[in-house]
Amino acid sequence: MANLHLRSTLSGMLPGTVRDRLRPVGHKVLGLMFAGKAAKAIKNCRDNKLPIRIIIGAGSDRYDGWIETDKYVLDICSPENWALCFEPSTVDAILAEHVLEHLSLEENKIALSSAFHYLKPGGRFRIAVPDGNRKDAVYHADVAPPADGHKMLFDLKSLSALLEEIGFVVKALEYFDEKDEFRAIEWKSEEGHIRRSVRYDRQENFRRGNLFFTSLIVDALKP
Repeated sequence: MANLHLRSTLSGMLPGTVRDRLRPVGHKVLGLMFAGKAAKAIKNCRDNKLPIRIIIGAGSDRYDGWIETDKYVLDICSPENWALCFEPSTVDAILAEHVLEHLSLEENKIALSSAFHYLKPGGRFRIAVPDGNRKDAVYHADVAPPADGHKMLFDLKSLSALLEEIGFVVKALEYFDEKDEFRAIEWKSEEGHIRRSVRYDRQENFRRGNLFFTSLIVDALKP
């Protein structure tokens, strides 16, 4: 933690233009470090016949039994990158919390098609994105493109249509409907933990009655 704090302090002392030039180098170094770690974890799952469960766009998320990846480990918009990491129909589960909204429609089609190709039949892709059917102003200002680099704002209808076009069967877990009413069913955290959910989020600045920050959450299942 001390090293992380020191690195952050030193980074803050550098001019922005220098940080921008150094960032790709840092990502390449991180990629070499974490790609090796992820490859080892995937091999261990194969060798020991353990389920292969990956987090894409993991950031700081770490969950037992899951292999975390980020763009510098697995570029989900690159079919070639997927092929370097996995064999077709070998991945048991994929988790993406607030990732797909950062992709364009075409990038989403590439990423979702690749996920479908590498999931096992019966495999689960749990997805959480900002919910375009949640209408309150504070939430909308935080999630509507181009806020925070977002390119897409899905609602259940548009996300389901995209997933079904790829071949997935969609099961809605948490969402606002077209009448701005919140809907949710029980889901198991061990099948893919979502922090920004009605069950786990407590960000007061997004509070709306008994709700805090909510996401559109679905399970996309490969038949």
